[in-house]
Formats: sequence, structure tokens, C-alpha cells
Amino acid sequence: MWDWFPGGTWLVAVAGLLVGGLVVRLVAGPPYNASSIAVGLGELMLLGAVVVLALRGVLRRRAKPRPVSVPASVPRSREEPPPGPPTDFQRGIQAIRRADRGFEPAGFASYAGMTFRDVEDARAARDASPLRNRLTSEMYAELRAFCEGLRAAGRSIRNDEVDVEAQVTEAWQDGDQDYLTACVTGSILSHTVDTASGVVVSGSRTTASAVEAFLTFTRPAGLNFWMLSIIQERRP
Repeated sequence: MWDWFPGGTWLVAVAGLLVGGLVVRLVAGPPYNASSIAVGLGELMLLGAVVVLALRGVLRRRAKPRPVSVPASVPRSREEPPPGPPTDFQRGIQAIRRADRGFEPAGFASYAGMTFRDVEDARAARDASPLRNRLTSEMYAELRAFCEGLRAAGRSIRNDEVDVEAQVTEAWQDGDQDYLTACVTGSILSHTVDTASGVVVSGSRTTASAVEAFLTFTRPAGLNFWMLSIIQERRP
């Protein structure tokens, strides 16, 4: 009955020998008086208490949870698959960082959004000159022609609210030139009016329209200033 925990068998055997010895002393030994019998019974009770304490210690050790072994490494089949080859966008960013280690697409996206707003302000003012140093020659000529066309037609643009955000979507190098394209999305509350009469000829004074524009920037590779080179817009 003790084979279900280690140590049970030898404790019972030892207890049996000790009890048997005491019984023999009481039965086969010389006549005992009442005090001797009381001493013998006391020894039996003491021995029983020792055996009970020993069994309790064994059971307590048995009840402790065994430590669970953790494998040193996870089987390969349970690991995530290794990353694939870099995308064209990632390769473009890596190429740009070879000469500009601190370049961050997220920081540039903020600049792209600001540039979009500044272009809209230039259109509303019908004056491209504040952006002369931030545009390529081709882009500056295009924006200046747009502003001159507005003046010639007697039209003005009113931008009441421009709410946009930008994200870099493309990056590449061509020879010694860096290129980035940012997608600008959001909304703009804008309308065009006849300058003389104030009549709205396009857009709305109260309803914003959706904006989706792709701004491409370029620079000589390295720590040089980014110039806006192309704007591609889609508006209602």
C-alpha cells in the first residue's frame, strides 16, 4: 500500500521492527510493573508520532510541483517565416541612406504635406515667387504660368481650409539623383471667383472636396535640399 510514493516502504519496515521490539520486551521480558508498562506504551506512542511526522514530510515533498523543463529553442516549424527580399521602396530608401544616414520617410512626409499647402497658398496669391528655391526650374515655370493665367482671366482662388496628410510611397535613385514621391490625401474647402464681381465660378464656399495628389521631389544624392519637380492631382 506504500508503493505509490518513494520512501514509504522503508519507513514502514523500520517502524515495524521498532514496534515488534517493544512488544517482545513487554511480552517476553521479565515481569513488568505498571510503571514499566506505562513507559513501554509511552515509547510506542512516541515512535508512532515520529513515523507520522516522517510520513507527512514525505507526502509534502511528493505534493510539490515538479519544475517544467522548457526547450532551449523553439522548433523551426513554429517560428515566423523569415522576411522576404526587400521591396523596391525599401531598396530606394537604403540607397538614399548610403549618403544621408539620417533620412527618415516619416519626417519627409511632413515636409511634403507642408509643400502642398504652400503651393495652394501660392495659387491663391497668384504668385509663385515665394517657392522659387523649393521648386525645380520646370515646376516653377509651370506654377508661375498657372498664376499668370489666373490674373489674365480675372479669377482668384479662395482656400478656406486645407486639411491634408502625406505619406512617402516611392523612393529610388537614378544615376546621382535621389527621388521621392509622396501621396497627399485629405480635403480642401476652396472655390474660384470672378475677381471683379465676386461670383463663384467653380468649387464651393461651404462644401469641401477630396484631395489626392502625388508630389515627386528630387535632389542630387547626398545631403542636399529636396526640390518639388512634379504635381499630379485628382480633384472632382
